[in-house]
Amino acid sequence: MKGKTWLRRFRIPLTIVSVLALSVLLEAFFFNRHAMFQERYQASGAIEQGSQETRLDLREEHYIKTVRVELAAEKTVDYRLILLDGQGNEISERTGSISPKLGVSVMNLRAEAAGLVLSFSDVPAAGGVITAKNFVEWSPYRMFFFISLFGLAAFLWMGRRIVSGKPEYAFAAIALTAGIQLILMTGTNQISYDEQTHVSKTWNLSFVGTVYDTEAVLELKTLTAPEFHNRFERVQAESYLESIHDYDTADVYRQTKMVYYDRRAYLPMAVCIAAARMAGLPFAVMLMIGKLGNLLMYTAVCFFAIRKAKQKKGLVLVIALLPNSIFSASQFCYDACVNSFLLLAMVLTVNEFLTPKERVRPRDMAAILLCLIIGSYAKPVYMLMGLLLLFLGNEKFPTKCAAWIFRGALTVLCLCMLYEVLGKSAVGGSAMETLAHAGDTRTEGTNMLGQIRHIFSAPFSYAGMLLSSMFVRIADWFTGKDQFLMYAYLGTPGTLCTWIFFAAVCFSALAGCPHERQEHLKAGNKALFITMVSGMSAVVWTSLYLSFNAVGSRVIEGVQNRYFTPVLFLFFICFMNRRLAWKRSRESYYMILFTVVAGLLLYANWKLLIVPYYL
Repeated sequence: MKGKTWLRRFRIPLTIVSVLALSVLLEAFFFNRHAMFQERYQASGAIEQGSQETRLDLREEHYIKTVRVELAAEKTVDYRLILLDGQGNEISERTGSISPKLGVSVMNLRAEAAGLVLSFSDVPAAGGVITAKNFVEWSPYRMFFFISLFGLAAFLWMGRRIVSGKPEYAFAAIALTAGIQLILMTGTNQISYDEQTHVSKTWNLSFVGTVYDTEAVLELKTLTAPEFHNRFERVQAESYLESIHDYDTADVYRQTKMVYYDRRAYLPMAVCIAAARMAGLPFAVMLMIGKLGNLLMYTAVCFFAIRKAKQKKGLVLVIALLPNSIFSASQFCYDACVNSFLLLAMVLTVNEFLTPKERVRPRDMAAILLCLIIGSYAKPVYMLMGLLLLFLGNEKFPTKCAAWIFRGALTVLCLCMLYEVLGKSAVGGSAMETLAHAGDTRTEGTNMLGQIRHIFSAPFSYAGMLLSSMFVRIADWFTGKDQFLMYAYLGTPGTLCTWIFFAAVCFSALAGCPHERQEHLKAGNKALFITMVSGMSAVVWTSLYLSFNAVGSRVIEGVQNRYFTPVLFLFFICFMNRRLAWKRSRESYYMILFTVVAGLLLYANWKLLIVPYYL
């Protein structure tokens, strides 16, 4: 008994020590075993000016961790590195590039070779140095990954009784762990969709009235900032951006103090950047603080969505931890605002349908409408999801007259939100002139008004193309032709991860959690939800066809999986039933969900960030 009491009293310090010790052992014996137990090695050679090929003879085979190529170049220089064995035969080949802004390229080789042959695509105008090296490297990024991995596992296991009763706390721990890993490891690299646009709007919004665009900011806005491929290049890239982040030489211009509706989704990021700038933090740190503001906002809103859910908290948790959503929340992107507030709005809406005989509270209805409005700032078409409230029964309101007044006001609100998109033309004209000039400039032949006329000229043909496109996309998700879980330009963790995620969603939707009352969702409401999901999907596809595809195009391109995140909860809640129930404990039910979703997120971070950037 005394032993158990002693362990219980010191279990938190012992856990912390164990997590740190295990992380250090992995870093030392797995990533540094060659340098610690074999040899530490370094060899350098000169790159002659005007020579297109340089050979570095190591005499015998050595384990090489990194190859560093330093070269003063006026433009980006691509190079090829060939590894040779002791007989001079080619073992393998690697490729890289040297940015003129950094003047250095570091390649994580981690291979044995007796010689290196470096060849350039263009003859270098100046000389340089090539260095092969094996050394003990204590990577703070790998260490943080392992510490957060083992720490999260310890938190979920030791607090399983608490977090199974309040799963929103487990969600917050998982979301913050995976999100902060993403923020720290992506650094200044712009790897998200249209990130230059989001950075521009966030940076401008962080100022009131007068905007200061330093050279570093301008490079991010124009996608010309140097990209790093490992932590050694990262030091160079961040030092370069810090050196040109000078407010004395910045472009200064005035902007309106009004925060337009389409910019409000950037406020959490803008406020954090403004605070970091006032604190005098380095440029790279300031960007990470801005991303952290986005992550904290997303985590807080989804936290309340899980807490407020009357049924299927596990389903809300799994959808909130969708890897695409956590990735967007940890980058400069408005999707975090869209996904989180619409998820909360749909949870509160479903709560009302689950309790048809209880009168709606004014504060709950105000919260639903507010979440719908905020979630639709960046993408107003999602305001149509609020039309679900039109189908609440009259018994939910004090009087039948009050019910119809609310329905009328809601319809007007939705129409106003949609009209706001077309209310003012870029050329100062009417909504029709806005349509005439609308269209994505990146695609040749786009014209929204012309596309609308094309659809109305052949409505049945377009309907067939729309349904076919939707069916093919959904089928591709489950056959592996199209990866559902995407980390933008970083890629995808794999088709198996998509299947595992959908399995977790189906499990949380179908199996009832022990000790949670199972309410009944009427068949009519399920049909209503499926109709809304189908309708919103058609709206998303059509909006992309109008704005992103050339007039008369026979395919609908530009549709991305992340556009359907707001309707996932409505779709999968229709699978809830009273027949299937988890027979074991509530702890085991939630531990399965926690393990699967946390494992997916951390595996994606490992595969898409640690392996290519920090191994």
